[in-house]
Amino acid sequence: MRPLLIAAVLALVGCTASPASPSVTPEVRHAKLNDFMGCPYPSGDVWQTNVAHKQTDPNSAAWLKAMADAGGDGGFVANAPTTDELINDASDSTPLVTVTGKVQWHTPYSPVPFQSGFYIEPLGDAHLLILQHDTCAYYEGYSATYSGGVLSEYNGGFWDLTKPFVRPVQGSISTASGIPIGLVAVRPEELAAGVIRHALGWDAVAHTLSQTACVSPAGESDCTDSLPYSGPASDTPMPYGAHARLKASFDISGFSREAQIVATAMKRYGLYVYDTGCCNTVVFVNDQNGAPTWTSSDSASLKTISPADFEIVPAP
Repeated sequence: MRPLLIAAVLALVGCTASPASPSVTPEVRHAKLNDFMGCPYPSGDVWQTNVAHKQTDPNSAAWLKAMADAGGDGGFVANAPTTDELINDASDSTPLVTVTGKVQWHTPYSPVPFQSGFYIEPLGDAHLLILQHDTCAYYEGYSATYSGGVLSEYNGGFWDLTKPFVRPVQGSISTASGIPIGLVAVRPEELAAGVIRHALGWDAVAHTLSQTACVSPAGESDCTDSLPYSGPASDTPMPYGAHARLKASFDISGFSREAQIVATAMKRYGLYVYDTGCCNTVVFVNDQNGAPTWTSSDSASLKTISPADFEIVPAP
């Protein structure tokens, strides 16, 4: 079971960032807008496929009804500042460090490129995100701690961004579903450029999804929060990994510029339901020092979007 507080929840909680002077990649090496901070997205039809005209999944209406029945029909939260998630920048010269597991039932990926001063998200999930830009290897860890020269994680994973996407055998890596946060996050350079060219991530309300069911790109097993669905027993709850798309008819003309950028990506590339927490949220990374700043006006626009404004498309 995963804790209810997802570190990527976009709510202002008054926490301070840990360790000082993190090596962060806000706009890595003039990255192209269609790549992941200077590296490719894994090939395949998962991350960058335009689903604006894709057929609707036959279960779409039932899944969204179940979410609403369980109390998950609130608007999207994206308070400013949006996030405490930052991606650490590693290279061939970054030392490889052994990761010690915290529990017997998970074995975090090891070793990982890491050095003292790397940023660990300070909220309850303690995510550790690392991009090795020389090899385009990407790492994420959950419940990470670094003390006395020892790096420990509840679990963690590795993605070779140069290779095609392969659905993970198991989830519960850095998120309950196994979908990596970084690959579905909004980044500041995308807002500055005015376009997002990849699917986003949706952290849904706890107890509104299936307790056991998952679809790709979520893991094949151990891929949920293990939280029981709280709606009617007759409902069919949505699986983790479901691919939601904002309806083309939803009017975003009155949104602020940055909110329009995010909402447009929701229409073109959709969002993957990757975990659950307090409320419906969209995940951001690297925006503490990014520009333009996500403002309260942007947040207000996104709050007018609710799950009823979406439809589910078939899993890739």
